[in-house]
Amino acid sequence: MKKVRKQREPSRASLREMPEVDFSKGKVFRNPYAARIAAEGVTFPGRGRPKKGEEPGPTKARSIRFPVQVDAALEKAAKARGLTVHAAVRTAVVAWIGAGEPR
Repeated sequence: MKKVRKQREPSRASLREMPEVDFSKGKVFRNPYAARIAAEGVTFPGRGRPKKGEEPGPTKARSIRFPVQVDAALEKAAKARGLTVHAAVRTAVVAWIGAGEPR
């Protein structure tokens, strides 16, 4: 097992040599989902495994193949609505079969 070296703080001399950071030149990136969250609240499915006790129940994995043009259009439409491709497909299938809200 390798020894882990404790990282030392920078010296005062090296800190004096560093230029000041100019925050006025920085770019601010807005959250693309902020307006949707403010309007609807957080209702779209999150990523990752659900917390214990919030699991929706058993699910079955299924693979779907689309022509390249359909897949590109699906990705574009999902991005425009602020969804993942998986969430867009799941929502469309649930609406098509009329089973209510997707989990």
